[in-house]
Amino acid sequence: MIRSALLALALALPLAGQAQVDASIVPEDAPDWLTMEDAIATAQGEDKIVLVYGYAAWCGYCARFDADVFTDDAVQAYLAENYAPVRLDIEGADSLQFFDARVTGRELGGAMGISGTPSNVFVDTDGSLITKLPGYTDPETFLYALQYVREEAYETTPFDQFIAARRTGLSLEQAMGDLVAPPREETEAQ
Repeated sequence: MIRSALLALALALPLAGQAQVDASIVPEDAPDWLTMEDAIATAQGEDKIVLVYGYAAWCGYCARFDADVFTDDAVQAYLAENYAPVRLDIEGADSLQFFDARVTGRELGGAMGISGTPSNVFVDTDGSLITKLPGYTDPETFLYALQYVREEAYETTPFDQFIAARRTGLSLEQAMGDLVAPPREETEAQ
């Protein structure tokens, strides 16, 4: 009996003092999240990109993403102007309409290749996946990612070079030119 009580206490101690995580609770100052159907209609009607934010209720980094990134004023302003954002519970069993398919959150998360949370998936107005950004990132980097996708810079520029250009105030062409080595001069000895 004493062993059982000590074992239960030993197992409970690591959990003591840890707050229960519930990433399904949306902060009051979060973006105006849309339903999947409304996000698709908004994106198609206003030439925006659908941003699917994949989360799980138990995910601590999802709760942190909600609190730190989605509440950032610059992120919210850029989202409102350029994106139709929707939250997707990747473990959800509720049915939702994703373009021509009726699926659950779990099925859609799997089809989008979301294997970890948080994950942000960028979807074009025809339902094609543009790219995804897995994991937690700070507000500044996330804003760069939003710009990178919206400006279609992913077609020509690696993300790290895009960020470097933005941080230095150079155009992408200038930043790319600075990264290209000048041609080697030939010598007479060759």
